[in-house]
Amino acid sequence: MSRIETISEGPIYRSPNPGYGYVGAFFSNVVQLSEDEIFCTYNRGGGMYATDLTHYAARSTDGGESWGEHHVVHDRGADDAAYSYHDPMVAHLDDGSLVITTFRVDRSDPERPLFNEETGGIGAFELVALHSTDHGRTWSRPERMEVPGDLIVTPSSGVIELSDGTWFMPFDRWHAFDSPQPYRPQVVGLFSSDRGRTWRDPVVIADTNSQDKGFWHGQVLQMNDGRLFTMFWTALMKSDIDNQPLHRCVGSSDGKNWSDPEPTTLPGQTNHAVDLGEGHMLNVYTRRDGPQPGFFAALSDDEGRTWDVDNQVCVWDATGRDKLGVEAPDTYPRSHDTIAFGAPRAVRLADGDILATYWCTEMSLTHVRCARLRVLTS
Repeated sequence: MSRIETISEGPIYRSPNPGYGYVGAFFSNVVQLSEDEIFCTYNRGGGMYATDLTHYAARSTDGGESWGEHHVVHDRGADDAAYSYHDPMVAHLDDGSLVITTFRVDRSDPERPLFNEETGGIGAFELVALHSTDHGRTWSRPERMEVPGDLIVTPSSGVIELSDGTWFMPFDRWHAFDSPQPYRPQVVGLFSSDRGRTWRDPVVIADTNSQDKGFWHGQVLQMNDGRLFTMFWTALMKSDIDNQPLHRCVGSSDGKNWSDPEPTTLPGQTNHAVDLGEGHMLNVYTRRDGPQPGFFAALSDDEGRTWDVDNQVCVWDATGRDKLGVEAPDTYPRSHDTIAFGAPRAVRLADGDILATYWCTEMSLTHVRCARLRVLTS
């Protein structure tokens, strides 16, 4: 029997001087650059949807034990508008370069919300990519990414480099800010043959189905045998969004064919799975309902169909600190405004351990943390 052990856990970035101004940190993503060097991108700003959100990077040279180097990825002062930058997805490519895929929003009108409270629609934004050829020490200026004109999409995970060199990336599909149409979430995959400048040939990974199930935020990973895999936050599209167990989806190695989403035995919302080989997987996921909210890690031995929830481990206990200190409506999108933790990410390190990152709130400071997990077999 296999079990998970937490080897270490601690902050990547937490504001060191909260008495001089609030700085929150959100949406971390990590890649391993060498045996000991790990690179992390994340957001800093005054709130999850704040007008001043900026991408930062952190570097660890001791396998994630400490994070001594932090710097701004892109100076917003050089922009031609007052952009906020959101959820920097980072990928480490075969040629050693890094690419961040993200979206930015013109916040020239700071009073205009990111999401329409009445329709759930998202405001206008641009998709951009930033490139680094020196392990993330310097970055290109943001380069516009073009997608087919009828798609309103944001990246749901980073670039995956396919065997033929094509880039593949999954996106969450939204509807326009003032659209009168009902919100019908969809996850689509797009392909790029010019290093992310243009994206084409959309393929539907998961669509709101005949059972009225909606799917979000699939963190797509490339399995050891080349196939693609993801698990979705799933809910019935009622007025109160009835959460369902996480659903799994398997894609062909070229990203063009996907299985229908099928329910698993794992509850939760945002999540990130890791392939451990020979059918074994680990998933780090967010749980908001039940007596103990927080981040949990569980194991599967059948490619994510069933999960050993009885022996899962709590990576971060959010009991009593799962929401910011005001009441919010239960309906989307305002229901997200006061969440205090979310968006776990995970990567399997070269030594076999798993490094999980996430954002959470402790003693009023929202910050990003990491945990090193180890799977032990008895």
